[in-house]
Amino acid sequence: MTRWIAAALTAFAIGTAQAQPRAPGSDYPARPVRVIVALAPGGNADINARVVAGQLSAQLGQQFLVENRPSGGGTVAFETLAASAPDGYTLLVGALGSHALNIGLYGDRLRVHPLTGVDHITISSHSAIAVAVNPSLPIRTLTEFAALLRANPGRYDYGSSGNGTTGHIAGAMLVQLLGVQAQHVPYRGSAAAFTDLAAGRTAFQADTISFLAEPLKAGTVRGLVIATPERSSLAPDLPTSAEAGLPAYQATTWTPWSATLGTPAPIRQFLYEHIAEALREPAVRDRLTGLGNTIPEGMTPERTRAFIASEIDRWVPIVRATGARVD
Repeated sequence: MTRWIAAALTAFAIGTAQAQPRAPGSDYPARPVRVIVALAPGGNADINARVVAGQLSAQLGQQFLVENRPSGGGTVAFETLAASAPDGYTLLVGALGSHALNIGLYGDRLRVHPLTGVDHITISSHSAIAVAVNPSLPIRTLTEFAALLRANPGRYDYGSSGNGTTGHIAGAMLVQLLGVQAQHVPYRGSAAAFTDLAAGRTAFQADTISFLAEPLKAGTVRGLVIATPERSSLAPDLPTSAEAGLPAYQATTWTPWSATLGTPAPIRQFLYEHIAEALREPAVRDRLTGLGNTIPEGMTPERTRAFIASEIDRWVPIVRATGARVD
């Protein structure tokens, strides 16, 4: 009887393994997959990674294990990915900052180029950037905010989730467009920056609407603008940049998934297809769209690479125009 049970369990395990989807011509994934997030826990990229990784684990019968490596604005995450084998067992989830802005900030100092130094899989979401201020500031509009900063050059600070991140450049871009002065203060993640914003130790913060929506509703901070042509359902009272009088202020981040350079095309295509499947799951879709994200369709590895190249072309001149630097 014992031998029969053991044989039955073995047969069941083999049947289960055979039933799991695998990349064409391989047994991938035959073991757990490491998913490195280039930003700190709690932000939009981290939530994307954890929600999608959880669904991939269920779909493919292997664990997709998320870890955060936010140092250096994502450069450490890229170096970690580049040092791994090109077999699909190490993936990277980033954002506009890690995959485009860093080129303008670091230039030749980048050890791994975000476009040509890795392979790309897909993009799981787009998220608009909004600007919030500490409610103790005696202003209600972007025009009043600009006047306040102009009357007090260098007095007010803005926080971000780190040097080179989307929040850093979106804040610097706002300062540059308004023609005012403000000091950037980098933190280890959006949550840490927000703690000082809410406490009044910094004056304002540019971040994803997904991150700022709940504090805006609670009145912990006051919203000034959302950097998109349309208002967000998460913060319907927040004016667009055009409505606020600064139409040039347009900023949206996105969540790319990348693999080590040289990862076989069938594995990248397999991952794209299953991430797309995960994003069609109602629970996953509701979670991400409920945070103000939009989910793009058809972002194949080829289209993802072309999109990132176009974003680099758009944002690197903006980074240089702001004068933002990473020492």
